[in-house]
Amino acid sequence: MAPLDPSIDRIQQCLDEVVQSVGQFRNPSISLSNQDARYELLVKAMRLVQTIRGPADLMTNLGAIRTLRAAGVFDAIPVGGQSMSATNIAARTGVSKEIIVRMMRAVTPFGPFRETGEEEYAHTPNSEIYLAPQMRAVLSFINGSMNTAPAMLRTHEFLRQHQWQDRISLRSNPYTLVHRCEGQTMFEHISQSPERLARLNNAMVAEDSLLAEIGLAPFAERLSPLAQADQATIVDVGGGRGHILRQIQENSPSLAGRFILQDRASVITDNGPALTRHGIEPMAHDFVTPQPVKGALVYYIRRVLHDWPDAEGREILTHLAAAMDRGKSRILITETILPEVGATMAHAYMDHPMMTFGGTERTVKDFARLFEAAGLRLAQVWQCPGVPMVVVEARLQ
Repeated sequence: MAPLDPSIDRIQQCLDEVVQSVGQFRNPSISLSNQDARYELLVKAMRLVQTIRGPADLMTNLGAIRTLRAAGVFDAIPVGGQSMSATNIAARTGVSKEIIVRMMRAVTPFGPFRETGEEEYAHTPNSEIYLAPQMRAVLSFINGSMNTAPAMLRTHEFLRQHQWQDRISLRSNPYTLVHRCEGQTMFEHISQSPERLARLNNAMVAEDSLLAEIGLAPFAERLSPLAQADQATIVDVGGGRGHILRQIQENSPSLAGRFILQDRASVITDNGPALTRHGIEPMAHDFVTPQPVKGALVYYIRRVLHDWPDAEGREILTHLAAAMDRGKSRILITETILPEVGATMAHAYMDHPMMTFGGTERTVKDFARLFEAAGLRLAQVWQCPGVPMVVVEARLQ
């Protein structure tokens, strides 16, 4: 037996875990919901498959998928299960037929494509997922506009250079190593290319459609008794194009007061007129400087703090704390929250790209420590089963 082959004992252990998880899924307990039991079964089943397949299969499959995506093969093959020959795929894409055949050998035994005959292939539901706009945006986020995939593959090189210690910062990290831009942040580097910056902004908006969390925090219920027409109700800090603030407005039509969106001057210039038409006040502001709007009911920060290490995150929160009214103001932060135990691959997917450019996803305990350092306290956490995003509330100490 080759050294990389799994032992029979290990396969049997994984199989036993699958059987146990099937029982939990069939009869969910009070402590384990049906959804949790289903996920637990999925994890154990995937572990069994990966144990049998081994790492070489997975690397070969992923490499071929990325190559075929970049070559346009996913788009060339008709959707709906209709077959296409390698010759016709080559004609549509300009890719050598021999390359297509060789790559397809890695993506048909376990998917996502299906081999229908000699040098003939068809989409499956699993391969068609890659054509969805949201999935394209996610893959663009990793491989395109932010290009964190090469940085993830060279994280070990950066860490080795720093004796395996955590020396990752905004201006010195695996991303700066790959792109040879030491001293710049990833966003500064991307901003030098208007095309890449536009792709990044489009990817972030599209990816938001996969991360629904509006409704977790009861905006109308909590804020309506305090809201006044001439006072700031919500300040969306780093709110981009305003699509989330507009959703909050739509979900809370009776909520009075001023809705203010803050972002970089260039973002406000591009999106200001559209925001104004929807009753949102655009305001150019850099959140690493003092907050100009005092006493707002909510300072809302969505998917911002995970881009920043603790030192810079503390600075951002300190500026907000200085603007808060002790009796009525709160900070609401929407992020992916990492569990203390039992992290999933979805959590790793969010955190590992952040590591490449100096950002980090956090646990609730991490947020509590960050709040304390900024003169704040953890007041409440809103979380819903099956929703990856969590809303964390901070108040003044």
